[in-house]
Amino acid sequence: MNRSLRVALGWIVVIALFIIAFFIFRTNLQRSAVRNAPLGARAQDVRLTGLDAKPTALSAYLGHPLWVNFFATWCGPCKAELPEIELRYVKYRSRGLVVLGVDEQEDVSLVKPFVRRMHVSFPVTIDASGEATLKYHVAAIPTSVFIGADGNVKALHIGEMSPQNMDEDLRKIL
Repeated sequence: MNRSLRVALGWIVVIALFIIAFFIFRTNLQRSAVRNAPLGARAQDVRLTGLDAKPTALSAYLGHPLWVNFFATWCGPCKAELPEIELRYVKYRSRGLVVLGVDEQEDVSLVKPFVRRMHVSFPVTIDASGEATLKYHVAAIPTSVFIGADGNVKALHIGEMSPQNMDEDLRKIL
Protein backbone atom coordinates (compact mmCIF):
# COMPACT_ATOMS: atom_id res chain seq x y z
CA MET A 1 0.00 0.00 0.00
CA ASN A 2 1.47 3.36 -0.96
CA ARG A 3 2.05 6.14 1.54
CA SER A 4 -0.66 8.57 0.30
CA LEU A 5 -3.33 5.84 0.54
CA ARG A 6 -2.28 5.02 4.12
CA VAL A 7 -2.43 8.71 5.07
CA ALA A 8 -5.88 9.10 3.50
CA LEU A 9 -7.20 6.01 5.31
CA GLY A 10 -5.71 7.31 8.55
CA TRP A 11 -7.57 10.60 8.18
CA ILE A 12 -10.82 8.81 7.38
CA VAL A 13 -10.47 6.77 10.58
CA VAL A 14 -9.72 9.90 12.64
CA ILE A 15 -12.73 11.75 11.20
CA ALA A 16 -14.99 8.75 11.78
CA LEU A 17 -13.86 8.54 15.41
CA PHE A 18 -14.60 12.23 15.95
CA ILE A 19 -18.08 11.82 14.47
CA ILE A 20 -18.79 8.82 16.68
CA ALA A 21 -17.46 10.64 19.76
CA PHE A 22 -19.65 13.66 18.98
CA PHE A 23 -22.82 11.58 18.80
CA ILE A 24 -21.97 9.66 21.97
CA PHE A 25 -21.28 12.94 23.83
CA ARG A 26 -24.49 14.53 22.55
CA THR A 27 -26.61 11.53 23.50
CA ASN A 28 -25.08 11.33 26.99
CA LEU A 29 -25.55 15.08 27.49
CA GLN A 30 -29.23 14.85 26.59
CA ARG A 31 -29.79 11.79 28.80
CA SER A 32 -28.02 13.47 31.72
CA ALA A 33 -30.05 16.64 31.37
CA VAL A 34 -33.34 14.76 31.14
CA ARG A 35 -32.44 12.51 34.10
CA ASN A 36 -31.69 15.57 36.23
CA ALA A 37 -34.64 17.64 35.03
CA PRO A 38 -37.00 18.91 37.73
CA LEU A 39 -40.16 17.63 35.98
CA GLY A 40 -43.17 17.61 38.27
CA ALA A 41 -41.23 19.36 41.02
CA ARG A 42 -41.92 22.78 42.42
CA ALA A 43 -40.10 25.40 40.35
CA GLN A 44 -37.11 26.70 42.22
CA ASP A 45 -36.85 30.41 42.75
CA VAL A 46 -33.81 32.12 41.29
CA ARG A 47 -32.62 35.70 41.20
CA LEU A 48 -32.01 37.23 37.82
CA THR A 49 -31.07 40.66 36.50
CA GLY A 50 -33.26 42.42 33.95
CA LEU A 51 -31.78 44.25 30.99
CA ASP A 52 -32.64 47.44 32.89
CA ALA A 53 -30.27 46.22 35.67
CA LYS A 54 -33.20 45.72 38.07
CA PRO A 55 -33.30 42.45 40.00
CA THR A 56 -36.18 40.04 39.53
CA ALA A 57 -36.96 36.46 40.51
CA LEU A 58 -38.97 33.60 39.07
CA SER A 59 -41.28 33.82 42.09
CA ALA A 60 -42.50 37.17 40.70
CA TYR A 61 -44.39 35.20 38.04
CA LEU A 62 -46.08 32.70 40.37
CA GLY A 63 -49.73 32.31 39.43
CA HIS A 64 -49.04 32.66 35.71
CA PRO A 65 -48.14 29.99 33.18
CA LEU A 66 -44.43 30.61 32.64
CA TRP A 67 -42.14 29.62 29.78
CA VAL A 68 -38.48 30.11 30.72
CA ASN A 69 -36.17 30.02 27.72
CA PHE A 70 -32.41 29.72 28.39
CA PHE A 71 -30.42 31.13 25.47
CA ALA A 72 -27.26 32.95 24.40
CA THR A 73 -26.69 35.54 21.71
CA TRP A 74 -24.09 33.37 19.93
CA CYS A 75 -26.35 30.27 19.81
CA GLY A 76 -27.65 29.50 16.31
CA PRO A 77 -30.57 27.27 17.42
CA CYS A 78 -31.54 29.93 19.99
CA LYS A 79 -31.76 32.55 17.24
CA ALA A 80 -33.76 30.19 15.04
CA GLU A 81 -36.48 29.52 17.64
CA LEU A 82 -36.87 33.05 19.04
CA PRO A 83 -39.29 34.30 16.34
CA GLU A 84 -41.61 31.33 17.01
CA ILE A 85 -41.40 31.93 20.77
CA GLU A 86 -42.26 35.59 20.21
CA LEU A 87 -45.29 34.65 18.07
CA ARG A 88 -46.65 32.42 20.84
CA TYR A 89 -45.98 35.03 23.50
CA VAL A 90 -48.01 37.60 21.56
CA LYS A 91 -50.77 35.07 20.91
CA TYR A 92 -51.13 33.79 24.50
CA ARG A 93 -50.17 36.67 26.79
CA SER A 94 -53.85 37.63 27.03
CA ARG A 95 -54.34 34.21 28.65
CA GLY A 96 -51.70 35.07 31.24
CA LEU A 97 -48.67 33.47 29.58
CA VAL A 98 -45.36 34.94 30.62
CA VAL A 99 -42.26 34.14 28.58
CA LEU A 100 -39.00 34.91 30.31
CA GLY A 101 -35.76 34.85 28.36
CA VAL A 102 -32.73 33.95 30.44
CA ASP A 103 -29.40 34.76 28.83
CA GLU A 104 -26.44 32.64 29.87
CA GLN A 105 -24.04 35.01 31.65
CA GLU A 106 -23.37 37.41 28.80
CA ASP A 107 -22.85 41.13 29.17
CA VAL A 108 -25.92 43.36 28.89
CA SER A 109 -24.12 45.34 26.14
CA LEU A 110 -24.38 42.22 23.93
CA VAL A 111 -27.86 41.13 24.99
CA LYS A 112 -29.76 44.43 24.59
CA PRO A 113 -28.95 44.93 20.88
CA PHE A 114 -29.57 41.22 20.24
CA VAL A 115 -33.05 41.44 21.79
CA ARG A 116 -33.85 44.54 19.70
CA ARG A 117 -32.55 42.92 16.51
CA MET A 118 -34.61 39.77 17.17
CA HIS A 119 -37.77 41.86 17.91
CA VAL A 120 -38.28 40.19 21.29
CA SER A 121 -41.02 41.85 23.35
CA PHE A 122 -41.10 39.45 26.31
CA PRO A 123 -38.95 40.13 29.38
CA VAL A 124 -35.31 39.11 29.09
CA THR A 125 -32.95 38.63 32.01
CA ILE A 126 -29.34 37.63 32.51
CA ASP A 127 -28.30 34.73 34.71
CA ALA A 128 -25.18 36.57 35.84
CA SER A 129 -24.29 34.15 38.63
CA GLY A 130 -25.24 30.96 36.81
CA GLU A 131 -27.67 30.10 39.62
CA ALA A 132 -30.63 29.49 37.28
CA THR A 133 -28.53 27.31 35.00
CA LEU A 134 -27.50 25.15 37.95
CA LYS A 135 -30.93 24.91 39.59
CA TYR A 136 -32.62 23.96 36.33
CA HIS A 137 -29.85 21.56 35.26
CA VAL A 138 -29.30 23.37 31.96
CA ALA A 139 -26.69 21.28 30.18
CA ALA A 140 -27.27 22.66 26.68
CA ILE A 141 -28.91 25.69 25.13
CA PRO A 142 -31.47 26.45 24.11
CA THR A 143 -33.41 24.85 26.95
CA SER A 144 -37.03 25.68 27.71
CA VAL A 145 -38.76 25.06 31.03
CA PHE A 146 -42.56 25.22 31.18
CA ILE A 147 -43.95 26.05 34.62
CA GLY A 148 -47.66 25.90 35.39
CA ALA A 149 -49.55 28.61 37.26
CA ASP A 150 -49.39 26.25 40.26
CA GLY A 151 -45.60 26.70 40.32
CA ASN A 152 -44.73 23.15 39.21
CA VAL A 153 -42.49 22.27 36.26
CA LYS A 154 -44.73 20.67 33.62
CA ALA A 155 -42.32 20.23 30.70
CA LEU A 156 -38.68 20.65 29.76
CA HIS A 157 -37.23 20.75 26.29
CA ILE A 158 -33.51 20.63 25.46
CA GLY A 159 -32.43 21.97 22.10
CA GLU A 160 -34.21 23.94 19.41
CA MET A 161 -37.97 23.50 19.55
CA SER A 162 -40.16 23.04 16.53
CA PRO A 163 -43.46 24.96 16.45
CA GLN A 164 -45.22 21.64 17.18
CA ASN A 165 -43.03 21.06 20.27
CA MET A 166 -43.83 24.55 21.48
CA ASP A 167 -47.58 24.11 21.06
CA GLU A 168 -47.52 20.71 22.77
CA ASP A 169 -45.64 22.01 25.82
CA LEU A 170 -47.74 25.19 25.99
CA ARG A 171 -50.89 23.06 26.22
CA LYS A 172 -49.45 21.61 29.45
CA ILE A 173 -49.37 25.02 31.14
CA LEU A 174 -52.22 27.03 29.56
